Amino acid sequence: MNYALVTGSSSGMGLEYVRQLAQRGYNIIMVALFQNETDAARDVVKSEFPQTDILSIGLDLSTSDAPLVLYEKVRSERPDAFVEVLINNAGVLYPRHFRNMSKEQVSRIIMIHNHTTAMLCHYFLPEMLERKRGYILNISSLAAVFPYPFITLYAATKAFTKVFTRALRTELKGTGVVASSIYFGAVSTPLYNLKDSLRRLAINLGVMITPQKACRIALKMLFKGKSGKTPGLVNKFAALLAKVLSHTVVAWIDKFVTNKWNLA
Repeated sequence: MNYALVTGSSSGMGLEYVRQLAQRGYNIIMVALFQNETDAARDVVKSEFPQTDILSIGLDLSTSDAPLVLYEKVRSERPDAFVEVLINNAGVLYPRHFRNMSKEQVSRIIMIHNHTTAMLCHYFLPEMLERKRGYILNISSLAAVFPYPFITLYAATKAFTKVFTRALRTELKGTGVVASSIYFGAVSTPLYNLKDSLRRLAINLGVMITPQKACRIALKMLFKGKSGKTPGLVNKFAALLAKVLSHTVVAWIDKFVTNKWNLA
């Protein structure tokens, strides 16, 4: 039986990936931090796609043994499952200067974005290679090429995701397995704590996109076997702009944003 495994899937983009993959005919493995929230999200998706088999797993992906625990849980609960699609979507964002992050926050963001992403690829890749079929989508960010000072560690971990995925893709050439990454700017999810009016304005200006549109773009790219994509003209311009901005200008932006949003 073919399954798609999506981390961070109880809300936001993760939940939308689940819906769109179920619509494509995949059975689903949903993974998120809290079992009750993951179960509730599972029930919602199940009501929309009653023929879909959905395994709900609540797990803290910031611990060192979480990838192995997850892999063994899948093998135990669904021994015949073939994870054909792996989407490493789980993420955290702490918008503040690095010096003001707690040790727990520093560890958590690195473990979820980097350790868990790499280890889940390592656990689920062998069967994909054996069957000569599989898709891996690792979620990077526009921040990987535009490292804003007040999301210093977020940007650095997303840069790891970018480089890791591109190198893995090269290793997998000719195997039938595809590894892709996508570089979103702002997506309208709970990750951004914005007022509804500001959220609507950002979407209308093209600075932010909806989870539905973001996931459609990402999955279309993945199943076409493409390497990576930066959706939106605004984001493409921002990526180019990042290459020419001086440290002085970035420092000014940092000061303005820090004062405006009290991020220091």
